[in-house]
Amino acid sequence: MTSKSLNLKLVAAFPELEQAYREQTEWQEGDETGSHVVYEDVLVPVMRMLIKSGNYQNVQKYTDFLEELLALDDEYAANVIAVSVIENIFFDNIDKKAFKALLGQKCSAIWDGYEATEG
Repeated sequence: MTSKSLNLKLVAAFPELEQAYREQTEWQEGDETGSHVVYEDVLVPVMRMLIKSGNYQNVQKYTDFLEELLALDDEYAANVIAVSVIENIFFDNIDKKAFKALLGQKCSAIWDGYEATEG
């Protein structure tokens, strides 16, 4: 999967993120901007805000989306999700148990990997 296709999947799934996406990519490489940058700078801040406010119902739609991307078995998409999304949130000061409950099987496996290295 290319950065462009992965980035466009995010915007297609969540039109409410399009303005933040455009602001982040217009001064870089447009839709070709690396997905690590896009997911970390566009998706993660929204997820953090929702997690910290306890709005887990809305967090769930994002974690479901991540699970769908992982189901594609694409190495690039999996790396973006693991490093730029899950790892970033893992090291936040959040209720880890509550967040982990929102994760599907594939995301949860990534989360478990971070837990194993932390202990």
